[in-house]
Amino acid sequence: MAGEFGRYIDQIRRGRGPGGTDIMLKDIAKAMGVTATYLSDIIKGRRNPPDMKLLEKIAEALMLTEPERNELLDLAGREREEAAPDLPEYIMNEDIPYVRIALRRANSKKLGDEFWKKVVDEMEDNEDS
Repeated sequence: MAGEFGRYIDQIRRGRGPGGTDIMLKDIAKAMGVTATYLSDIIKGRRNPPDMKLLEKIAEALMLTEPERNELLDLAGREREEAAPDLPEYIMNEDIPYVRIALRRANSKKLGDEFWKKVVDEMEDNEDS
């Protein structure tokens, strides 16, 4: 049975090809440099989502927008029961320890999505300044 990650790829490839045709799994697999069988196993949930390098190739082959790419990465992380694969390098960057401090404090205080929405809104407000 396909997991959310595989369902997402299968759904989003539909109608994205030339003239509104589906992007074929074999074409995505070729762009990734893997076999169609390997990709099919991922789609069907028989294999975990691939590493970041291959996820980027999937995103490129499917011509994903930034929000779609982020969803792909979030689903890959969730299916692996890990953080989205684009985040650990940033989180663990030794030059920015306050990232880890903030995450640990938010976790210990059980701060939810409403808190993080305010943080994101503030970041966006600062970008506009």
